[in-house]
Amino acid sequence: MAERFPKGSILSVISSSISSPNSGSKQPKSGKASQSGNSGRRRPPQPQNGNSEIRSPEPATLPLQQGRGSRIGANSPTSSEEFTTQDFLSDPRSAINPRKPRTSKTPQSKTRQPGKKGLAAVDMFEFPNPNLERENVSSIASNPNTQLPTATPPATRGSRPSSPPVRISDTVIPANAKKPPVPKPRPQTSPRPGKRSAPRSVPPLVYATRLLILGVGIAVICGTLLSVVNAVSRASTVATEEQTTAGQNNPADSASAAPATPEVLQLNQELGALKTQVQVLATENPTLTAGIFLVDLDTGSYLNFNGDTAFASASTIKVPILVAFFQAVDEGKVQLDQMLTLKPEHIVGGSGEMQDQAPGKKYSALEVAQNMIVVSDNTATNMMIELLGGAEVLNQHFANWGLSTTVLRNNLPDLEGTNTTSPKDLINIIAQVDRGNLVSVKSRDRILQIMRQTQNASLLPKGLGEGSVIAHKTGNIDTMLADAGMVDLPNGKRYLVAVMVKHSPETEKPAQTLIREISRISYRYLNGEETPDDSQMKIKN
Repeated sequence: MAERFPKGSILSVISSSISSPNSGSKQPKSGKASQSGNSGRRRPPQPQNGNSEIRSPEPATLPLQQGRGSRIGANSPTSSEEFTTQDFLSDPRSAINPRKPRTSKTPQSKTRQPGKKGLAAVDMFEFPNPNLERENVSSIASNPNTQLPTATPPATRGSRPSSPPVRISDTVIPANAKKPPVPKPRPQTSPRPGKRSAPRSVPPLVYATRLLILGVGIAVICGTLLSVVNAVSRASTVATEEQTTAGQNNPADSASAAPATPEVLQLNQELGALKTQVQVLATENPTLTAGIFLVDLDTGSYLNFNGDTAFASASTIKVPILVAFFQAVDEGKVQLDQMLTLKPEHIVGGSGEMQDQAPGKKYSALEVAQNMIVVSDNTATNMMIELLGGAEVLNQHFANWGLSTTVLRNNLPDLEGTNTTSPKDLINIIAQVDRGNLVSVKSRDRILQIMRQTQNASLLPKGLGEGSVIAHKTGNIDTMLADAGMVDLPNGKRYLVAVMVKHSPETEKPAQTLIREISRISYRYLNGEETPDDSQMKIKN
């Protein structure tokens, strides 16, 4: 075989090594390759005595099939290389022109610890098959002389490698070699139904979106509730307006059903000494029935002698009618310069000059109101009653103001005394005007100004001292005499007083004297003057 190839050629060297009796190469008994650290490595040929003969290599072992990233000893440096026949037969060109091996950087495992030595060096490589790790460990245990490849320290930047990289040729696995068992993939176990998975953290954007949706939902619910409440309130308002309209159509029923407004009179204690003197005057005149109500607006002290008793009102009922007129002016229902036409049904006897005028004459509303109080014109009063809607509407106002005994049943002059009121009701209506509860301040001033112009000064004004001012209204029919008003004293005090006396036609003068005497006693008492003993005298009929 050696003579067939030229001397010195590669083929002659190989053939001589094959035919050499000292080769000592033995084929492995089985396809299993030992897992020694030097298996499968090439050694460079070394000359012996100047002859170009190559020493017979160690028995070649077949490495196990591994992945590219798990070849043992791929990067371990060696001083010599082994070259086997199988390497040549698999790739003859590798003996002539060796190439640099393809190296790939294998990412270091996160669980790998770089500080281990010895057997722990095997951890530097990843073994996808756990059976291969058992075989490697068993092969090392069976052959203690097996050398393990040492880890090459990482080359620093700028340093040259001590030896060129060695290319490891691909090995051919014989047909009778046993293939390592392929591990079966484990089926993914489904989570047990009994256990709950850990709650996942919600991203802030998702959390904010959920809050936004929740807020929108709450806003929609609140809007729906508000709309329902608004609808209910509107329905109640409409019902109230309907009841008001029905009351205007039928004032008598409304007046009886309307609750009375609480009185604004703030009463503290009764004036005992003054009440005693008034009682003496009243009891010494048994033919007269007197009712007195007096209130000190500064202290709240009061005097009540039959003040709640209902009397025939006569012309004193014109005071609440005047208040109703200015209330309508404040509400815009009536204008002060509104022209009113005198009608035949308005004209009646009594005080005043309007009864002498021909029907069809026109008067302003303010002029009619002034004539009703200043000269107590009954014709003007009837025109005012018609302007304000009639007796039923006025009675409704009276009831709403808390006037329990004040009722208008007939037009003036009402000589039979069907229209009624009480001293307390008259004081109540004047007090509400003074407090500004029923009318505006401007209307209040006009009311008091008109009442100060009352021409009949024969009753309460007769008992007042010099410097006092009174705004009042008198009333007089055959069986009743009355006067009610507000008195301003020179010392700055203000009090309200109403005196009503029921009498027979023959006792009208004693009734006038009683009213004057009560006014004088009250004035001196509240003005701080001493009351003489002779004030308590019997009024002669």
